Formats: sequence, structure tokens, C-alpha cells
Amino acid sequence: MRPSKLEYKIVKLFHTHTKILNNLHNQYIKHVCENGGDILEIGFGGGVTADMIQNYNIKTHTIIERDDYFFEKLWEWSVDKPNVKVIHGDWVNDIPKNKKYDGVFFDLWNDSEDYARQKKLCDLLDHHTKPGTVFLCATEKAFNKSLYIEKGHDYQEIKTTQPKLKWYQILSHIIRKHSIENGKIIQYLDLIPKVIYKG
Repeated sequence: MRPSKLEYKIVKLFHTHTKILNNLHNQYIKHVCENGGDILEIGFGGGVTADMIQNYNIKTHTIIERDDYFFEKLWEWSVDKPNVKVIHGDWVNDIPKNKKYDGVFFDLWNDSEDYARQKKLCDLLDHHTKPGTVFLCATEKAFNKSLYIEKGHDYQEIKTTQPKLKWYQILSHIIRKHSIENGKIIQYLDLIPKVIYKG
């Protein structure tokens, strides 16, 4: 279900002004860009992680967004960025064929994923990765670590560093509660699931 403009503004406000979420996103992006090279980002949202990726020394940055509203925002954002390729579509069908990436960041809504779709993601990424490609997934229900472990990929759980804020625990609780009540991905994870693809 497409978020309303009000929901979009709330999500963007959280992502832009909440130190907890910015801290988490920074940690995700630091790892996904550690190889440099070609980065694939699936899901644009408010563009916060896309901005962070652009701060790294990367070659190309491909972003796939299926929602019309968010794709319009993505298109406007990308106009002055020559290393960015935008795709209006779904990761299932529209990752450029024969293209392999050095880092993949996956961040979508959490409410429509099941085992078959998790397996499809795992299998599909095998066709778009190089030895040592880093894959990070911020969407818990889209990620099934056992699938990656079974294939022999290096699976790591990275402990996140929590920001030093007096109100961290309260705000973190509010964000999690809001996330659960609204079925959204606004969340703060204690561990970052990171997969490094085998050669």
C-alpha cells in the first residue's frame, strides 16, 4: 500500500532529524560502500541513504524504486548526479542484466515478504555480485540469514554503536512502537546483518 503524503513527511522527518536513525544508516552505508566501485540501492524512500552513498568514493550508483511518488522524488534528486542510474521498477525484474555490483543495500517496506520472496532475493543477488560483494538488508522480513549461510557466504552481525543521547532509550522505544503500529520499517536494530559473497 502506497504511503500518504503525510506518512512520507513523517518518515522523512524521522530519517532527516533523528540522530538514532541517521547513526544507523551511516553504519549501514559505511559497510555497503567499503569496496567502492558499483553500488546497487533498492528502495529510495526519502533519499537519506542515497545522499550518504554519494559521499563515498564510488564509481556508479544504481537505484531501483517501484513506487511512482518516490520515483518522482528520486528522478528530481538524481538530475545533477552523473554517476547515478535510476530505474523505475522492481528488484525482481529490473536489476540490469549482466551487471555485477560491489555493494548492495536493500531497504523496503517490511510487510509483504515471505520465504519464497526471500529465496528469490538470495538467488537473484547471486547473479549480480562479485567475489567480496557486500550485501546489507535493512528490511528484517526480507532477509533470511540461513539462506546465505547455506550457500557458504560469509554472514556477519555487526554490533551497532548507539548514539550518546540522554533520551536514546525513550526515543528508540517510540520509534519501534510507531514502526510496529504502522507496519513501517522505521526501526533501530542492535545488529546489522551483513553478507559478503564468496568467490
